[in-house]
Amino acid sequence: MKIAVLSSHLPSPNRLVSGGVAYATHRLANALAQRGHNLTVFTTDGSPPDAYYQVRRVLSARPTYPLRAWLWLWQLAWRYSTQDYSGFDIIHAHGNNALLRTQGRPLVRTLHGASWAEAVHAPTWKRRLWYLSLTPAELWEASRATKVVAVSAGTRQFVPGIDLVIPNSVDFRVFCPGPNLNHHLRHSYPVILFVGTLAGRKRGQMLLELFQDEIRPALPKAELWMVAERNIQAPGVVCFMNPDDSALADLYRRAWVFCLPSTYEGFGIPYIEAMASGTPVVATPNSGARELLEDGKWGALARPSELGPTLLSLLNDHQRRRNMAQLGLQRAEAFAQDRIVDAYEALFASLVNGENRQTSAPLS
Repeated sequence: MKIAVLSSHLPSPNRLVSGGVAYATHRLANALAQRGHNLTVFTTDGSPPDAYYQVRRVLSARPTYPLRAWLWLWQLAWRYSTQDYSGFDIIHAHGNNALLRTQGRPLVRTLHGASWAEAVHAPTWKRRLWYLSLTPAELWEASRATKVVAVSAGTRQFVPGIDLVIPNSVDFRVFCPGPNLNHHLRHSYPVILFVGTLAGRKRGQMLLELFQDEIRPALPKAELWMVAERNIQAPGVVCFMNPDDSALADLYRRAWVFCLPSTYEGFGIPYIEAMASGTPVVATPNSGARELLEDGKWGALARPSELGPTLLSLLNDHQRRRNMAQLGLQRAEAFAQDRIVDAYEALFASLVNGENRQTSAPLS
């Protein structure tokens, strides 16, 4: 099949600026291309060095000023509407398809979360207004699609008309444990790994303060490893700026525990990366974490007030960490890349062949 993919961003050298949607889009497009499909990604970024697909840049990078950024989103939607899709069999949009003219091609819209949910959990009123301003466009985009896919079941409560759930995937060729569940790879001292931003819903700053106030005093040799947007100088804190996937997978394998205390996750890619790498996961009970961990079956869920004691208990219990790592590996198999690509491939084929029917998918 010839597939046109719409994604405002692709992975860039600055990992956290790219965002999870960029990585999910890139990994899915690469996997489909490696199966022999011809993909072109319409975007505002350059081609990643490991891309197996073609890239067509349609607009310059997004500005930082909020009003200009909001106008930029509509400009991007307009640019998408002016492209020629006549040579493609299907269009797969990860956003900005509000003005799209499909020229008779089936359109699949994948929702990686919901702007309404982002607004509910926004830490400031400015961010809340930003996401609320995007909600009407998001609903309109979903209404215009031939099929609407969500990456999590939790998104259904915020966006009507979702046809099926196909979660994000994890590549076990990259994110995988070492021998004996990383026994010889783990760091000598207790390590908590965080991947996200310090500010906003990822709550890296909260974890940093908790580490300094509760973890470090109880375990003086403990370390907090942070893959974040800036370098932090603090006792026991080690920062890693923009690791590639291979380096990130190595961090997961070496850490004792992975913790991402977000207020909201549409899915939560780092959770399954950690589980696939054989590292136990601790999260706050946001919608993405509750769904992936099935309310604590596959990892630990703790409210912010309980997060410190939960982490300390886990860091001090080798057997419990090992048991959680084994459970996480079992859970991660549900998100194996081949399963997810199979689901998208079947959906695309059914639409291209004129079979406008419900397609089964993992975790639907």
